[in-house]
Amino acid sequence: MDPLSVSVTAERLLYRSKAELESGDYSLSIVIGVMAIESYLTRLFLKLKGMNNYAATFTLPTATEEADWEKEYPRSGGFSSPIGFVSQRIAGTTFDKFVEGNAIASAAFSVIPTTAITSPTQYVQNELFHRRNRIAHWGYVNSTKADAELCHVIAIAVVSALREMDRSKYGKT
Repeated sequence: MDPLSVSVTAERLLYRSKAELESGDYSLSIVIGVMAIESYLTRLFLKLKGMNNYAATFTLPTATEEADWEKEYPRSGGFSSPIGFVSQRIAGTTFDKFVEGNAIASAAFSVIPTTAITSPTQYVQNELFHRRNRIAHWGYVNSTKADAELCHVIAIAVVSALREMDRSKYGKT
């Protein structure tokens, strides 16, 4: 776990996802993996807003300011909308182009099977978020070990790419 992570919660959720995978609760492992990504994305956006605020005011954001900023963050669209929103603001490009052009982010995705068939964004939406939606919204709790293992690898790749996006924008965080 990176104690200087923009989202220690996301880091801890990845460990919890792994623990659920190892204990045989495959559906819960998948849900927690998505939670880790969503947590990291949200905290990365709030970090950007906080740094912009600090540059203008030389004051740390208040809880009220953060609550207002949360209203700007897209809450729908699965993975595609939030990752596009955050990527444009942090990296100035799409998530797919960031992954393609960054050696560390590209390496994180290179371990995932069949990502060459589709873009990283669409792959994450189809292979991870769709599975989570089946569990959370449709009550499908019969996920397999292979599903959970793939989803865990995807979640690690996304958080690794987001970590790299943060580092490339702000330096070591």
